[in-house]
Amino acid sequence: MSLFRFDEGDGYVYLLSHPIESGFPASASQLLELIEQSSYADFEVIHANIGKLFSSGDDYGKDSLVVAKAIDASIMIKVDESNMMANAQVTTACGGKIISLDDAKAALQKAGVVKGVNRDALEQCLGQQFEQPPGAQYSAIVAHGQRAKDGTDARFVRLCMTAQDRVLSPQEKDGGKVDMRDLGAIITVKPGSPLMKRIPATEGSQGYSVFGDVIEAKPGKNFAIEVLEGTKISDKDPNLLIADAKGVPVALPRGMRVDDVLCYNDVDVTTGHIEFDGSIIISGDVKDGMKVKATGDITVLGFVESADLQSENAITIVQGAVGRKVTEELDFSCFIKAKRSISIGYAQYVHIETEQDLLIEKQALHCNLSSRRLIRVGKGDTPRGKLIGGKVLNALRIETGELGAPSGTKTHIAIAQSFHELKEKQTEFKLFEKRLADKAVALTRAKMKASKAPDTPQRAAYINKLLANEKQLNVHYQRNQRNLKLVQQKLRRLLMSSRVKVNELMHPGIEVTIARDSKQFTRIYPPHLVKLDEGKITQQFLS
Repeated sequence: MSLFRFDEGDGYVYLLSHPIESGFPASASQLLELIEQSSYADFEVIHANIGKLFSSGDDYGKDSLVVAKAIDASIMIKVDESNMMANAQVTTACGGKIISLDDAKAALQKAGVVKGVNRDALEQCLGQQFEQPPGAQYSAIVAHGQRAKDGTDARFVRLCMTAQDRVLSPQEKDGGKVDMRDLGAIITVKPGSPLMKRIPATEGSQGYSVFGDVIEAKPGKNFAIEVLEGTKISDKDPNLLIADAKGVPVALPRGMRVDDVLCYNDVDVTTGHIEFDGSIIISGDVKDGMKVKATGDITVLGFVESADLQSENAITIVQGAVGRKVTEELDFSCFIKAKRSISIGYAQYVHIETEQDLLIEKQALHCNLSSRRLIRVGKGDTPRGKLIGGKVLNALRIETGELGAPSGTKTHIAIAQSFHELKEKQTEFKLFEKRLADKAVALTRAKMKASKAPDTPQRAAYINKLLANEKQLNVHYQRNQRNLKLVQQKLRRLLMSSRVKVNELMHPGIEVTIARDSKQFTRIYPPHLVKLDEGKITQQFLS
């Protein structure tokens, strides 16, 4: 016969009679043991009532016979600060009702979570009620928002080879030999030839929060394809650029140009200096003292000997360039300059300057080198060329196999030198900001003074003028803040990405300057990186 009675209406478990009347159970501990052995073991025991049942007292009729109660499971929904994730916190039942799937859905609805609910995750969360002990707490993520997917910017895909591609593909002869001077037919196009395809920008796709709020996507930037000399947009496809003339294709970031091409065997006194509005291909050499200037690519399949080459596009010299010292101040008789990348076999006593990448296949001896981006001496992802003597006047990154020579030849390396230009701009913007602040203070004082003057048409006109000046001042301030922020970002990126990478050996006699910090190296070092860390030049050795 049971000692207990359960009332489903109020959820309480009662003793059928007071222990003093029945004489059983004899103690609180025995009562607790009986509860644990009964079907009400999972219920929450009311210890205060049990304690009173066994306390000494005459007025035991007032003691409550309630010894345990059923507690239903509960669920609480919490949403993170970004409104992108809903977390269900469940407290398991103590003899009461468990949380059903409908209960959980109602809790989500009450919390405002209407989108992104994962039914499987929710069911797994509720299923843990049967595994967890009574009164236990656990949580699980049951709903996810979806982040907006930003659109992609317009892309430009080149559909034809250029002269620079051609020099990188020497022709194989019979027997497997390769003639570095025979690079096949000159790359030319004719009217109607496809040059470049524009892949338009995409709009992206919207996202949503767990509350159902729409998160707008950022559309990609749509750039127009540039129609330059000798090109036009296809009549059949507005995203296709085709040739409109016969000539040599020249690749640009967002378009192409078709240049007339001049072809020479050699450039010497018989040809004279060459200046051409287009591309130039020289199958032989450029001799001592000659000048070659072009708006398009300059491609030399042989050597350049103490000559002057300048291009508004790219320069490629398959064999190499050799000059000599003109004065003790290290001016050289060979000068090569391009707005885009320069590729060269090797260089000795040459001044080379590019606004993009400088790629040297074998070695650079006693040269002055300057690049806005990368200087690489050697081929492939791990270049193993040699950079010996001379100066690197500026670059963002340098990669080489060996730096310097065993004899301790002085080699000066300076990178991230645009740091000084950026710092000057930063100072200018900060000074301008101070001047704007001074003007703002003066305007505020003028408005306060005008507000105290008698109310006349002249006063109103003056105040309106002050307000217009203040509005214009705010425009200048916002623009200056954007410029200042942009310069600061460029400075951070410059200092973070500037480095010298040596893949084999760095010899003594090297002086490295990064931004405004300099350091001299007087011994041999294995493969390592030289970079800037908190304004100081440091070394990181490669495994």
